[in-house]
Formats: sequence, C-alpha cells, structure tokens
Amino acid sequence: MGGDLTTIELAKESFHFSAAHFTMFSATERENLHGHNYSVRCRMDCAVGEHGLAFDYTSIKQRIKELCGSLDERTLMPTRSPWLSAHVSDGKVVIEFAGERLEIPERDVCLLPISNVTLEALARHLAERLLESEAASQWPIHSLTIGVSSTPGIWAEATLTP
Repeated sequence: MGGDLTTIELAKESFHFSAAHFTMFSATERENLHGHNYSVRCRMDCAVGEHGLAFDYTSIKQRIKELCGSLDERTLMPTRSPWLSAHVSDGKVVIEFAGERLEIPERDVCLLPISNVTLEALARHLAERLLESEAASQWPIHSLTIGVSSTPGIWAEATLTP
C-alpha cells in the first residue's frame, strides 16, 4: 500500500459563498450585475501511507472555508481585465467598463487578480490561493483540483501541481 495513489474529495456544505459579479464577453458586452450562491469542492491525488492514511487534511478544509469567507457577501471584480478598470477612491471602488461607471462601497467589493469573473477564473484563483497557504508545503499531494459551481450541475475545475 505504500506507493498507492488515491483521490480524496472534499465537498462540504460549508464550502460556499454568495457573491455578485458580471461576466464580460467583449470590450463592450457584459452581463448585468447579479449574484450566485457558489459551491466549492476540492480533489487531491496523493499517496497512501503504509498505515492506510494519506495525510491529515484538516488544514485544507479550514483554508477552503477561509477562502470562501473572504468572497462571501461581496461584489467580485477583476483587476487584470483589458476591458475594465477598478480602483479605490474615497472609500469606494470605482468600476469603469465601456463608458459605464459604477461606484460601490469598498467594504462590499473584493478585487481579484483575475481577468474576468467566471467559474473558470474563480476555480484557478482558489486553487492558487490554496497552494499559497503556509501549510501547503506539508501537504503530500501530487495534484490539486478545485471546482466552483454557480448553479446545480455546472462546474468549472482548475487542476494544479504543487
């Protein structure tokens, strides 16, 4: 059993967040601002030790909850979009897109280092943040996959190798 690989999936009910966003389709087209109740799941491929245990993944569960909490009840906006600008001014986030200007209180916005707020981008962002965790160097995983859903039956996943 020492070299066997297994897949561990964590998909707890507490891995969720509610957030507003809009997806941009071009330099001039976007969705209306709207919200979703997002779900997050995590899969890890790892070796099983001689005692039948891969590792204690308690710290991964805690970090996923923290990451979800940082996005919960916020308006998600990208900072790396070629089409949108978002900057903080006088306690507000000023968002400009295709001649439109939207101001939202800073406390209600989460600026993300992504180019568009899509399931695909959110999955990669969360996977990267998870692997940047202080405890991540202790996780004996071969690959990590984060899935994000905005509605039942629709998921995007990003797989990273530490």
